[in-house]
Amino acid sequence: MSGGNSVVPTSTIAQARVMLYQPSQRPRLREGDWAETSFGRCRVAGRLGQRHADVLEAVLYCAERRRPVSDGGVELLVDPARVRKTLSDSRYSFSQLEKLLAELRAATITIETPQFDFPIIGGLIDHVIPSPMTRPDPLSGGERNLWRVRLGIALMMLLEHDLSLYYDPAPIARLQHGISQAVARHVLSHKVVPAGGWYLDTVIGAVAGQVSSQNMRNARKRIKDDAEDLRRIGLMLDGDRITKAVLSTPGAFHTRPMACHTRPETFHTRPVRATPARN
Repeated sequence: MSGGNSVVPTSTIAQARVMLYQPSQRPRLREGDWAETSFGRCRVAGRLGQRHADVLEAVLYCAERRRPVSDGGVELLVDPARVRKTLSDSRYSFSQLEKLLAELRAATITIETPQFDFPIIGGLIDHVIPSPMTRPDPLSGGERNLWRVRLGIALMMLLEHDLSLYYDPAPIARLQHGISQAVARHVLSHKVVPAGGWYLDTVIGAVAGQVSSQNMRNARKRIKDDAEDLRRIGLMLDGDRITKAVLSTPGAFHTRPMACHTRPETFHTRPVRATPARN
């Protein structure tokens, strides 16, 4: 089975809306302080930024198989080379991936939103270990191990109870600035576009919280620096607004906004067909 959203969603709407990931590629360590939004609130004990979101989304997007485990959890079979290719080889070395995965493993999150009648508390991933399954490694001429990625209970609850988002995370991972990535994820989590789109300052506030006037100016500039790459994703800047655009130019990456919204999928009761991985 090939990767590319055939196994699990890339993300969910709550992850993009409650400031789970800081709007930066160099996030600070958080000590569990609450981030309040109009969609709910979140607190994180750990370090989670947009590059952590890149890695987790790439892992989910590239999953080739899912396997229920005896305690009700789920483990994914993932090709690390495909993950790194999705993230862009030049920006993410294997040592950087290991560091980001370790920080994803260490973070404890709490999410409270009106759509849930209970708080979600836990981790995003529990482990990343070598699988006995291998693929040819063209660099060494030998074999490389695939990954077994155990999803954390908090992520499992979101995948089971939150609205799912399906999209290729590669174009977002290639944006230059973390604020642009956070804004893109937030806007793509919305199915309905307000007339004229969203005010840019409003969306910046939604992903970054209350910021100073200087930081707001900096955020606007960085997003405008990424305007062309945002357009390829399906997001158009128009003055002081941002909206989803229908793309019709030759060679455009997408012909419609790239996020697909679906209802949450149940993971525990669905049988998994064991098929050998293809080389």
